Amino acid sequence: MLVCERTQHLGFRTKANSFRRFYRCEITLQRKSESHLFKWEDEAIPDEVSMVEAKVLDLVHDFQSLSKSVAQSMDEATRQFKEDMDATLNSNMKTTLLSNNGPVHNFGAAVGIVLAIACLYWKLL
Repeated sequence: MLVCERTQHLGFRTKANSFRRFYRCEITLQRKSESHLFKWEDEAIPDEVSMVEAKVLDLVHDFQSLSKSVAQSMDEATRQFKEDMDATLNSNMKTTLLSNNGPVHNFGAAVGIVLAIACLYWKLL
């Protein structure tokens, strides 16, 4: 990637490279012993495009992995919720069938069901 604090976009005026465009770092002129950015424009653009394409492919792969992970988590949470609900409902049905003590018992069963649903909801968060 063309990364430099002070990049210039220039063109050569020599016979061999007549008006051929290039990128160069301004610091190159001041520090000739150091290696700084110099790249022909016709070579730089395809390099930049291929780097962007690679990043896009990485993002697509990351998104696919994340969506697969979320789907698995949702499936597991749904399965656990169904099991807990079945257990709660079966437990409440047995209790109701075995002993019916009137309004107090019904109120207790209702509170138990509400608490079970709240607990399951809390687990899903």
